[in-house]
Amino acid sequence: MGISGNLKTMVLAELLQWLSMGQKTGTLVIDNRKVTKRIFFENGMIISSASTDPKEYLGRFLASHGFIPEDTVNEAVARQIAEKQLIGKILVNMGAISEEDLHQMLLLKAEESIYDIFTWEEADFEFLDDVLPSETMIRMQLDVQGLVLEGTRRVDEWERIRDLIPTPLHVPVSVVDFDSIEDIDEIERQILAWVDDDRTVEEISQEAQISLFQVASAFAQQVPYGRLKMVRPRIIEVKVEVPAPEAPAQPQAPPMQAIPQQQPMMAYPQAPNPVPQQAPYAHPPPSYSPSGSGVPVGESGRPLHYAVPDGGSAAPAPPPPASEAEELVRTAEGALKSGDLVSALKSFRKAKTAPGSNSMIEAAVRNGESMIQQALEREGVGMESVPKLKCGMDELTKLEISPQEGFMLTRVDGSYNLKSILKMSPMPPLDAQMLFWRLKASGHVLL
Repeated sequence: MGISGNLKTMVLAELLQWLSMGQKTGTLVIDNRKVTKRIFFENGMIISSASTDPKEYLGRFLASHGFIPEDTVNEAVARQIAEKQLIGKILVNMGAISEEDLHQMLLLKAEESIYDIFTWEEADFEFLDDVLPSETMIRMQLDVQGLVLEGTRRVDEWERIRDLIPTPLHVPVSVVDFDSIEDIDEIERQILAWVDDDRTVEEISQEAQISLFQVASAFAQQVPYGRLKMVRPRIIEVKVEVPAPEAPAQPQAPPMQAIPQQQPMMAYPQAPNPVPQQAPYAHPPPSYSPSGSGVPVGESGRPLHYAVPDGGSAAPAPPPPASEAEELVRTAEGALKSGDLVSALKSFRKAKTAPGSNSMIEAAVRNGESMIQQALEREGVGMESVPKLKCGMDELTKLEISPQEGFMLTRVDGSYNLKSILKMSPMPPLDAQMLFWRLKASGHVLL
């Protein structure tokens, strides 16, 4: 039995789970009036997908992820037209990509295509029972539960991204030379190379042929470090000439004035009223002792004291309180010393964006993250480690695991090492190491 409807009334997660639990075979067609996507099911498993979005064509996808150059894609497309073969097979025959890497990238492309649908607010869908494409396709097996967990996580991630990048019409402006930054993966580096202080986030997504989520996510990673800032959208003002009205017999309303037009976006609020300047100090404010004691000193260089009531003796003024960022770094260092790596990483990450953060705080955070990584590697959680599941996915889905954990667990098959798994995941290396360290400690995986 087929099913049809709209994603406003039946969300994608429920739809995919219904087809999976019903062990359906057929084609799910989803159309948002701009892009049409097809997800192919066989006995409840997703075996492939297709899309009319040019960004999701295999050649463009491989080029945007740095696997093959653009001219190789153009050559393969020309040969595909002449030879009537799958472009993936042509690229393998050309030696542009190995069969193993091609399979991984096809898997990643299918997943990214489906994740994109989770961000659609409205789209018509229809499931065609027992209808599969007649042409040859490279079959895969995608776990629906893992897709749903990661898709849901990305919806939540969009909320975080919007706090840093309110609209796709904002313009990213680089503050540093990204070529000198080491902790950036290859895909993020390619995205950041498109920043020219003029293109909007949306324009970079379109021209780079990379999904808006990946582009925005790459930029959002750099904003808290102060390496990238987002400039409010360009506003285009259109002045309309209003002809002078003919002399009316009766009084008429005055002509409408020119109205500035702007691109559709969330309007910025008006700047608040300027803060009135405070009156100058009657006496110069105290400075702090150069000895580092933290005791305020006056113009003479002698310590200032508080007046103590009831005839008590005077006492030096206390040192200024530590900033929130400094307190978080101290907390993180204490947690790291005690072996609580999870709490240490959380506190270090919070310190980067907390009030009082500066270049010294950022250096302390980088050093702390490096020490955490070394500790994880000593625990046997390195890039070459091969994780193996200790129980089935059915049992794992009943546990209290996060969407990130569920997504990464679906990649564990006992043959891929952590470095290979990261090729198919947007998770930063340190986060992935931390994840598998936790899963190892909880008994979910072997390493």
